[in-house]
Amino acid sequence: MRALILIAAIGALIAPGARAQDVYKGKTITLMAGQPPGGGIDSEMRLVAQFLGRHIPGEPAIVPRNMPGAGGLVLGNHLYSIARPDGLTLGMPGRSGFVLAPMISAADTKYDLRKFTWIGSSASSNFVLWMRRQANIRSFDDLKHANRQIVIAGSGSTTANSVMPEVLAKYETIPIKVVRGYPGISDAVLAVERGEADGVLCQRASIRPDMLATGAVVPVFQLFDVEPNLPVLKRLVSNPREKALLELLSAPQRLGLPVVAPPGMADDLTRVLRQSYLSMATSKAYTDEAVKRGFDVGRPNSGEEIAAYVAEKLMNFPIDTINEYRSYVERQ
Repeated sequence: MRALILIAAIGALIAPGARAQDVYKGKTITLMAGQPPGGGIDSEMRLVAQFLGRHIPGEPAIVPRNMPGAGGLVLGNHLYSIARPDGLTLGMPGRSGFVLAPMISAADTKYDLRKFTWIGSSASSNFVLWMRRQANIRSFDDLKHANRQIVIAGSGSTTANSVMPEVLAKYETIPIKVVRGYPGISDAVLAVERGEADGVLCQRASIRPDMLATGAVVPVFQLFDVEPNLPVLKRLVSNPREKALLELLSAPQRLGLPVVAPPGMADDLTRVLRQSYLSMATSKAYTDEAVKRGFDVGRPNSGEEIAAYVAEKLMNFPIDTINEYRSYVERQ
């Protein structure tokens, strides 16, 4: 009897992997980014597409694609309502636009974050304010005492790279003007390079290596304590309302850039994809390449952790803070 129980237990452990191998052998997974080609989100999606299939039983091919629009909302809607939950369609919609739009019931949002199947993210995403060298802004004090208008390039009305600088303009009385009309962060970075804008708030990976190497852009502050000897934004501000709003805007960055699957995916597939993602994110081949490309590398966020954070923290921010965020999003 004990032998039969042991055999059954072993069978239960290996069955999900075996079934996943049957599902994925000879198949192709489509992995989509919610931003245009170029920029950090697209680049990280392509990095995951390069490595993830090696860690999934059956080693399926992974084809990278782009479905840009509305800061990730278009892809979020597609994953939620159109894509089949068969484990063959995955997405990396983005950060602030995708994550925060449902918080304010944005009209174009057709999804509930709590119902997605969260697979994992490789690390939290650290945003840095990069200023064009010719802007002569080297510190937060330089920003606060600027005697001219400072133009920041943003990629959408709901994104942190647009709204955070506007929050600082209001509470710190900094003469910042945010231009929100850039289709993606790569376009915003290009605007800085061309001199159309003075700065951009984004990941290090979104800045071209040659711009970093030549000092064409200068870091002023960061969201999390990642870059050495660079001030952390929350330690530079003191107004309680400002701090609460910045915490809300930082929440998507804490999640990192997750891989997301449609709602209702089978438990076996979910478990296999989550385990495969964590295996990839901690592998030397992946982390070495991520570091080389300038991506944030740290402790991965598991799918279970992301799902819990969304349900327990993100969906429970105070209504006053959410309403204030809404006022920035709805600003014309």
